[in-house]
Amino acid sequence: MCKLLSRSKFSDTSMDQSLRQTIKNTISISETDLDFMFSLFRFSKLKKKDYFLEMGRKCNEVAFIKSGMLRIFYHNDRGEETTCYFSLPNEFVTSFSSFTTQTPSMENIQAILPTELFIIAKQDLEMLYHKIPATQEFGRKAAENLTLIMEKRISLFLNNSADERYQILVKNSPALVRTVPLQYLASYLGISPQHLSRLRKHT
Repeated sequence: MCKLLSRSKFSDTSMDQSLRQTIKNTISISETDLDFMFSLFRFSKLKKKDYFLEMGRKCNEVAFIKSGMLRIFYHNDRGEETTCYFSLPNEFVTSFSSFTTQTPSMENIQAILPTELFIIAKQDLEMLYHKIPATQEFGRKAAENLTLIMEKRISLFLNNSADERYQILVKNSPALVRTVPLQYLASYLGISPQHLSRLRKHT
């Protein structure tokens, strides 16, 4: 299962407006149903380099990022880390294949920065789908968004050189370029840290 730290029940008194607004912007839901939905979340803090999920574990939870940043990565055939995505505040994160199929995860999800999360368990989410049908649409849209993210990453690598990939990242996600450690960013772009360092000098 997902490895969580510093967990506590997420009550109405600690209700976070960013999570509330994200849900309301995605689906039509009454305040009563929204309050019930919030009652199922738990709060968690991760320190830098703590894991939300480690490879080989089944993921039974979905997290909403209140603050901080998470890195999703796996190990390639040579045992090297390959970063495939960075999750930012106001985004949901999980190991989608492990969560849906209940098989061991092939990826790791690790905090790059101190991170605050709101987490809902798989069994609570499935109960929510039955109790409040509108939340099924929320789950569907979250899955669709994940698919789009992966398609964009594939397209980025197929249609652009390493230098072009870096320039696209600078244009579209400058916060990542400023915040993410060099080795992680290089792994995400599919280049060496030395190459990335040279690109940065000419930007």
